[in-house]
Amino acid sequence: MNNSNKMCAILSNAMTYDKLAPLTTDRPLATLPFDCKYRLIDFPLSSLSNGNVKTVFMVFNQGETQSVFDHIRSGKEWGLDSLSAHMFVYIQQDFERKKDKGLPYFESQINFLKMSNSPYTVLIGSKIIANVDLQAVLKIHQSSDKHITTVYKKMSSSDFEPTDTVVRFDQNNRVYGVDFRQIEEEATVQEFENLSLNTFIVDTDWLIEFIQEMQDKGEYASVSRLLRNHLWDTDTNTYEYTGYISNILDIKSYYDANMAMLEPSNFTSLLYGAKPVYTKIKNEVPTYFSENSWAHRSQFGSGCIVKGVVMDSIISRGTIIESDTIVDKSLVFTSAHIKKGAQVKYAIIDKNVVIEGVKIEGSAENPIVIPKGAHVTEDIIAN
Repeated sequence: MNNSNKMCAILSNAMTYDKLAPLTTDRPLATLPFDCKYRLIDFPLSSLSNGNVKTVFMVFNQGETQSVFDHIRSGKEWGLDSLSAHMFVYIQQDFERKKDKGLPYFESQINFLKMSNSPYTVLIGSKIIANVDLQAVLKIHQSSDKHITTVYKKMSSSDFEPTDTVVRFDQNNRVYGVDFRQIEEEATVQEFENLSLNTFIVDTDWLIEFIQEMQDKGEYASVSRLLRNHLWDTDTNTYEYTGYISNILDIKSYYDANMAMLEPSNFTSLLYGAKPVYTKIKNEVPTYFSENSWAHRSQFGSGCIVKGVVMDSIISRGTIIESDTIVDKSLVFTSAHIKKGAQVKYAIIDKNVVIEGVKIEGSAENPIVIPKGAHVTEDIIAN
């Protein structure tokens, strides 16, 4: 790549979402499973890989990196294992501790940007499922005379959460950002709003000055959040994303985002378009279906054994579904074991769960979550 087009990236995964518990009790949002074999972090990493971004600064919360390293490993699937690539992982709380001690808490980010030798920086997160063509965004950014290009998607206001940033335009077509909570309080919510994808391309030299200024003022948050808070302070360019998107807000939105992949148009648009989504490769045997099994409108990861009935469901790798079982409208994570006689409907079954011959039934509005490693021996039915 011409050095004048070179991009580095800061990938922030430090936000926590209580409404996703217990799925996020022992893992960060970034490594939540998606559609049998993917994790949420695969989407920003794939956008970066397809955009030829080889230098990435990643931030996670303390105590949440084990599942991240287990999934990313050397970064081979996203082209981060080459001699020219660099991948750095930092702990968000280390920056907080530096700030508390009066030390330059953004020093690591500033040094990273200076050493990257990249004219442009991508800021991106893992919460919003999208497949953004960063090369297309870069072209729009380069054609403008502005330091920031923010990516947004026009969506129904019902698909926002309070901390999401709404991208709006004033009467002079100047861009500004405002938290969705604020416009709710001011009763200015419109039927459709522009959701910030928390994805930006920024001139690196300008970003260094911006981060230094934030540090000098004592302002503290992720670099992406600070940028969203200060969109009004600088003339900002925009890029409207028109592809498939899911905004993960809570258990229901996460469940719906997965179930949407059963629609072929959504599946193809998001995962197998011109820019594919990559994930960790696992060489496993194909899924086995017995003669008496029956599957309808469902997806299966590799290495499963299916002897029962599966309908409108997504079944992850290594799952065992015994005979005389029914799994309907459910998400089943890796290495679950659903034993003979069990009935599972409108549920999210986390990894390594064992379900005896009992009934688990939620609803479309309130899917039941069975936490990681649970052994279910009694019926669980939503009220």
